[in-house]
Amino acid sequence: MFDYEHIEGYGKTGHDPDKMTLLCPMHHREKTAKRLPVARVRKANNNPFNKARNLGSRHPLYFDGSSLTVALGTLKVEWADYAPKASAIEVDGEPVIHVAFVDGSISLDLLVRDADNRPLLVVRDGELRHAVSTWDVAFEGRTLIVRRALGDVVLRIRLMPPDRIVIERAEIWCRGVLIRIGKACQQGGGIEVANSGFALHNGTVKGNRLLLAVGDYLGYEGQLLTNAIPQRWLGGVPAKPGTFSKKGGGQRVNYTNPEFLDDCLAFARNGFLADALWGVTR
Repeated sequence: MFDYEHIEGYGKTGHDPDKMTLLCPMHHREKTAKRLPVARVRKANNNPFNKARNLGSRHPLYFDGSSLTVALGTLKVEWADYAPKASAIEVDGEPVIHVAFVDGSISLDLLVRDADNRPLLVVRDGELRHAVSTWDVAFEGRTLIVRRALGDVVLRIRLMPPDRIVIERAEIWCRGVLIRIGKACQQGGGIEVANSGFALHNGTVKGNRLLLAVGDYLGYEGQLLTNAIPQRWLGGVPAKPGTFSKKGGGQRVNYTNPEFLDDCLAFARNGFLADALWGVTR
């Protein structure tokens, strides 16, 4: 995370972007206290530290306790520590949103990629990092916003420690799959898989190890719903076969939905979730 810094002082230059830079909070305090010379700030501004790196510095997130609620637009997922590890979404077996309960703390994993499969935002083991190439990342209070361009919001998420996360809007790419969440959805405001047209909106799911498995690897391991992908996209256009693996994705096993899960899928597409639904597939 960074602070805006007026290199020569706001009283001299005002908000002139050519006379401003970004400093981490520690160096910002040093500069304000006049322990960090202006000449050193100018020198660093000419050769920014992050320019030689793909990801910025780590920022810890402070979630803990025995339960966690994640709102995916109009859809809510609730987990507790009796299931030590769980995911909201996986693509080819790779978690996109994942949580682990470890010794009273909650470790969050989140991966947001762009259309070319390059990371924009990474949370690993409860530490947040953003891609240096991202057009804009703003952390205002508890709200994190990632923009591709002016007015083009990729992600808007409220991180509400100790036990709640609200994803208000997200466009998450992973291995040629586009997943829309919340206000990014074309309708309904829950979860949409753009490649297949699958949509899931409204309701609360409790206790599943995995809510939605997307892609080629759909092994039956406690997920509520599965969704195979007819066509992958790379850079927003159809990807060539084998782009992501020899078989076109991350396939490890062949999988066919049990008959009752097909019924559940049709039920969920209509926007309904009930205890019986997640209980029978847990």
